[in-house]
Amino acid sequence: MTAFANFVIFWCLSFLGYMAGRRLKVPAPAILGPVACFMVLALSGVHLSVPAFQKPMLSVVTGILLGLRMNHSLKGVYRQIIVYVAWLILLSLAGICILTATGVDRETAFFAAMPGGMAEITLMSLSYRSDPFVTVLLQSSRMLISMTFFSSLAARYRKKDPEERKMDHLRGKGISLPLWCLLIVLSLAGAGIFGLLHIPAATILAPMMVVGTAVRGAGLECRINRNLQTLVQIGIGVLGGASISRESMMGFPHYIIPIILLSLLVTGSGILMAHLLMKLTQWDKITCILSCCPAGLSPTIMVAMEYGADADIVTIFQVLRMVTVLLMTPVLARCLPLFIQMP
Repeated sequence: MTAFANFVIFWCLSFLGYMAGRRLKVPAPAILGPVACFMVLALSGVHLSVPAFQKPMLSVVTGILLGLRMNHSLKGVYRQIIVYVAWLILLSLAGICILTATGVDRETAFFAAMPGGMAEITLMSLSYRSDPFVTVLLQSSRMLISMTFFSSLAARYRKKDPEERKMDHLRGKGISLPLWCLLIVLSLAGAGIFGLLHIPAATILAPMMVVGTAVRGAGLECRINRNLQTLVQIGIGVLGGASISRESMMGFPHYIIPIILLSLLVTGSGILMAHLLMKLTQWDKITCILSCCPAGLSPTIMVAMEYGADADIVTIFQVLRMVTVLLMTPVLARCLPLFIQMP
């Protein structure tokens, strides 16, 4: 089979998994659909190799998309941000401890316990000796259970006549084609420099910092194309799915207890953090609850808009959660060899 034919078959199967996931109303179908598709292939003994360029390409595009989200002002919420970031760090460390105590290997537990950015964390985990199947399983369980729990809780405090809020509430200058070309070149150059400096997740972090700096510094604005975002998620789901082995899937029953314990930790600590935010601020309950929801960024913001929460605040804290976890993960990953050597 030629490389081109392999590429075509690879992506056709990926889209088939995505469409099946959408039809079955699976959460995050762009990621979990392809993962499920390649799980079936693995069980059938079929193995397809991932195109070599796919991972670095997806990493750069993911970093650019993340940078475009860094356009919200943090003025006036610095104290809350410090408390929120501390909570994320403690939550991650507690999750790692719980998962390792239940028998999950330390590298897999490290990535599976990170409370945010399922696609980005899964992409990072592929550079380490973690089990991609377990990482996706625990990350998707955290996202699904958190979204269901916090949305149901927020529904109790929804406003009867919510003020109409729009996703594009912040206005700024659009990004022209020449500027896009410049940002892409700078992103690629930054990724190369970060790689030479041996900075973890260089192909994600460098584009995110380049584009994020431009967005914040020059007041730029660009709506994220949903089709492109979905395509990137499908590609990331494929990378995770193609790395799944038949042996790892046979161990699924062993991860029921880790899923339950991790879900209890995430939802319980999220409620406590929401209560603390209410004490530190004058924000309403629904805004604090959804700000502390460790689920999908876009779905949480959409729920906030629908239920009448302050979408600005929810967006700030959801983006902060994702960016903090993304920056924190490669830093802590440097300590993985130390953790692994510990008894």
